[in-house]
Amino acid sequence: MKKRLCAALLAAAMFAVYAPQTLAAESWREAFVTRLMRAMSSYPEYSEVVMTDIDHNGIPEVYLFRNSADGGISEGFTMSANTVTNITVPKDIIGGCLTDLTVYNDNGRYIFVGREIPRYANEIYLYKLELRSNQLIATKIKKEYVSNYSIIPYTDMYGNNFLTNGYPNRTKIVDFINRYDAVNSLTATKTLAKVLVNNNAVELSGYVIDNSNYFKIRDIAMILRSTGSRFNVMWNSSTNAISINVGEKYSVVGGELDEDTSTTQEIYTNNDPIYVNGREADIMAYTINGNNYFKIRDLGSIVGFSVDWSDSEQAIIIQTS
Repeated sequence: MKKRLCAALLAAAMFAVYAPQTLAAESWREAFVTRLMRAMSSYPEYSEVVMTDIDHNGIPEVYLFRNSADGGISEGFTMSANTVTNITVPKDIIGGCLTDLTVYNDNGRYIFVGREIPRYANEIYLYKLELRSNQLIATKIKKEYVSNYSIIPYTDMYGNNFLTNGYPNRTKIVDFINRYDAVNSLTATKTLAKVLVNNNAVELSGYVIDNSNYFKIRDIAMILRSTGSRFNVMWNSSTNAISINVGEKYSVVGGELDEDTSTTQEIYTNNDPIYVNGREADIMAYTINGNNYFKIRDLGSIVGFSVDWSDSEQAIIIQTS
């Protein structure tokens, strides 16, 4: 009996050590403290930290880098679906690129731009920073790329005083994490608008984000499946891209037109590439509770259906070809 009890306790202990780190959404701060303590204990030279929110979902991404002019980024992490997840970081930019971000507003789309001053260069490098499928993408740009956009007030958090006698100081790390305050995080409310397709009412649930109506792209494909404005939607897992094929009948996958009944809301900007008939398109999209939502007017312009608003009926009027 004692042997069986010891074996059971040992198995339980091993599971506790190796089980995935899944936590409640509100506990991300405690989880991040633990992760930073472990990282700085292993590699104390990487003790500079930036907290920012590039996907703009209210939970920051955390990046560690070393204190030097060419200090590379050692690692990044965030919380996704209540689990602390790693972020793949680029090797061709220095961590200082993340310490002073400028955020531009492109018709509701936020463009995060970091500055880098290389050690042996006489110019400032600018990088557009995006988070795609837990990968930080840094694309070198020229100032003209964002010069016509307005700047949004934004401050990320940077700290470098976390070590005491060469070891991470938990009190300092806790204070740093607890002082983080989400800036310009996204919010979405359920839309109350009705939807009419060719004068026929359809049951369609969606969200209002920045005063625009967004709907699941697969829901729109479903309700237009038998019209002249049909289109198909596919996910390319090898390229992490959404593909829209205009004129092709939608292939049903299940779950279309189901209402989102989640009691919590996880929303972030979707920066995955979007291809329309094989060509990359610049379309605004958000991911809400695991589903991709598109602005209805954007879909109309690329697929080929008209979108109007009836103030008297408080309804979105869709007319297909």
